[in-house]
Amino acid sequence: AANAGQTVARADGAINSVQSGREVADQAVAAMSRVSESAKGIDAVIEGLDKIAFQTRVLAMNAAVEAGRAGEAGRGFAVVADLVSALAMRAEEEAGRARDQLTTTQTDVTAAVGMVQRVDEAFAAIATDVREVHDLLGNMATANQAQASSIGEISTAITVMDQATQQNAAMVEQTSAAARNLSSEVEALKRQAQAFTVDGGHNARMSLPLRRPNLTSSRSAAPRGRAALAPAPAAAMADGDWASF
Repeated sequence: AANAGQTVARADGAINSVQSGREVADQAVAAMSRVSESAKGIDAVIEGLDKIAFQTRVLAMNAAVEAGRAGEAGRGFAVVADLVSALAMRAEEEAGRARDQLTTTQTDVTAAVGMVQRVDEAFAAIATDVREVHDLLGNMATANQAQASSIGEISTAITVMDQATQQNAAMVEQTSAAARNLSSEVEALKRQAQAFTVDGGHNARMSLPLRRPNLTSSRSAAPRGRAALAPAPAAAMADGDWASF
């Protein structure tokens, strides 16, 4: 249960990391878009410079023509016009190279934007999968916690059963000891009872009939008083009368 809880926490961290990655990817896409827009602006500037270079070259050609018409007086101006025309041509060439480089850059930026978008889509898919894994791990953690609680209850029940078993064992031991004591007492009582015989035994005194003593005749023959009653029980006992027993 503890490990499942830690795994859920790690899954939470992974979801946060993926979300941060998606935010960074979105920022990269936005930056690439700004670079693409800037490249379009640079292309417009290069196009303007190219037009300026072209117009400069045209003007230089016109200046060279006018210098040729001027003859010797315009020869120096013609040289300057040739130099300006050469510079304009180089400016056109550099502008063309810049445009080609900018086109390549724009292509690369567009490809980079597409790649970053695919990365963002991959992050989104990873986030979805990680979220599903997180839900599964959450269910597992909940189930593990419930199992841990059930195992705790089972452990408590087993402890109670163990205590009851120990109590039962103690009661059984006490019952066994009481039974042994009772058996000893029964044996002793049996030995004591063997001294008596009922309904025709070998003991002659025990086989005599039990008679109640005739206290009336004894009282009539003896004088009044306590001494007159004493011989009657003695005579009854002598005759084997066991009523008093």
